[in-house]
Amino acid sequence: MAQICVALNTDSWKKAIALIEKLQGEADLFKVGLPLYLNGGRKHVDQLLKDGVRIFLDLKLHDIPSVVEETVKGLPPVEYLTVHAVGGKRMVEAAVRTRPDIRIVAVTLLTSLSDEEAREIFKKRPRNLVIQLSRMVADTRAWGVVVSGLEARAVRKYFKMLNLVVPGVRLRRKRDDHARVVFPDRLKWLKGDDIVVVGREVTEARNPVEVLKKIRAALTK
Repeated sequence: MAQICVALNTDSWKKAIALIEKLQGEADLFKVGLPLYLNGGRKHVDQLLKDGVRIFLDLKLHDIPSVVEETVKGLPPVEYLTVHAVGGKRMVEAAVRTRPDIRIVAVTLLTSLSDEEAREIFKKRPRNLVIQLSRMVADTRAWGVVVSGLEARAVRKYFKMLNLVVPGVRLRRKRDDHARVVFPDRLKWLKGDDIVVVGREVTEARNPVEVLKKIRAALTK
């Protein structure tokens, strides 16, 4: 079964730490995004790492290779870090080369983009674009790629060397900024190193532990 990562969708460390304390027994790791990291994130992430909390740092870096190289040099020794695959092969390689202690994960296509938006921007169907970007990432020695559950099987079929991070996982369909989502029972085939990312459905629930348990059960039954 895949690992479960809870996205801390807040810019408040007080709220984030409360969620970590509540969910740490059920979640495998926690995702820190840009709003949270920019709010004194280095200090808090360093402390969480000392406390044994596994951190997925979701900064989605996208710049020229030298700037990405300088940026990742100063980051804490988290377990995972995201960069944008559309930054190109040299950019992804710069991150991989500079921080071999961090598993670099390349974001292919944001799950907020619908099929129509992806075709308008990239002139390709999401599946074709994700496969194209994954092929490039596979040559960089990055740890894996971020893909929606709709394209995950195709990436695994063609690029078995890549680990998969799948966001936009829902127990039920809900209108928010994820356009390409899947239910967890469609991801039972994921490997133990792969990661399923869950967010507001858990963190905004009245009983987040119970919702997280339901997601875990759906990934295994």
